[in-house]
Amino acid sequence: MRASWEALHAGLDRSVRTLQADQAFQQAKQQAPALAGFDEPKKLVAHLTSKAGDLDEKDRILGTLVTLVQRREHHEVASALLWLGLWPGLDAVYRRRLRHFRDQPDELVAELAEAFTALVERLDLTAVHRVAATLVRSTERDVMDHLKRRWAEVNHGLDGEPNEPLRDLEGDIFSASWFDKASLQRWAASDHELPSLSFDEDVAVLRAWLEPLVGADAELLLAVLVLDETQREAGERLGLSHDAARKRFQRALGRLREHLASSLSHSGREGRVCPPRNG
Repeated sequence: MRASWEALHAGLDRSVRTLQADQAFQQAKQQAPALAGFDEPKKLVAHLTSKAGDLDEKDRILGTLVTLVQRREHHEVASALLWLGLWPGLDAVYRRRLRHFRDQPDELVAELAEAFTALVERLDLTAVHRVAATLVRSTERDVMDHLKRRWAEVNHGLDGEPNEPLRDLEGDIFSASWFDKASLQRWAASDHELPSLSFDEDVAVLRAWLEPLVGADAELLLAVLVLDETQREAGERLGLSHDAARKRFQRALGRLREHLASSLSHSGREGRVCPPRNG
């Protein structure tokens, strides 16, 4: 089922190893100081995909690549480097969402490619905190939003009556208390055009919601769950040892899970929330 996805990666990898790509990269380095420390494209990819290295530096590199794509300067190599540099995160999205495309995995590849390409083209670098997290998570969001719109259309006939029992993306039948028919019709009719927040605004909303639940550890949860930092990286940035960061993250995540389990239990869906892990 991963054949098309792996073929995409292989093609991107080959594209940055050609003489033409190397020449374009050398020219790009003359314009972009962030790329100057790398002899060839594949070394830049290795740096971006490594768990080591300074996150701020990597973000500057990714921002530079986005700028090159948007300006149509060395567009092909810059685009391929963005894909390859963010491949671990995009691959995680592919694996998470493959269950929604079991019968059409090639369609998921096409959806991811279209969403990621469109996001790179319109990304406002002045409005994002982390380029990597914004591109990866927004790609996943856009793919799933598109799937939800299609799902709504399939589940409703022209007369507004459901064609089959309403099911969410996990395959569970909706209960009236979670999503009534009138709400679904309004949502489908509006084409799901909700107000758009910038990444920083999204994070601020999450922070405000988390702080009453986990206190100061909201920043640690956001760093790991939203900004794609490791517990070690987040701890170092927040002035914590790795061990302290790990313990505080586990405690905060446990409190969050308990809160969600308690909230969802009122609707009879507590089985959907995993209990806190020990340790």
